[in-house]
Amino acid sequence: MTDDQIAVQESRIPYIALKAFSNAYKMALANGAAVLVAKDGQLLEVTEKTSIVLRSIGAYGNLKSGTRLHINKSSKQVTS
Repeated sequence: MTDDQIAVQESRIPYIALKAFSNAYKMALANGAAVLVAKDGQLLEVTEKTSIVLRSIGAYGNLKSGTRLHINKSSKQVTS
């Protein structure tokens, strides 16, 4: 493969990732699972029939690609 061919393939990664997340979201809802969604500064628990606000969330700011966020469930604090 040439560098140009690799660049073309790599440029498709965001589209493929978006499609994969969209499909996973739809499958989870179709199977009766709840999905967590961050929207308009709120954390929502979404099912096929309901959308419940769990809490307000602050903005993370600008994250670099590849940044991993660790969620501490006991204190509900997010660290990076």
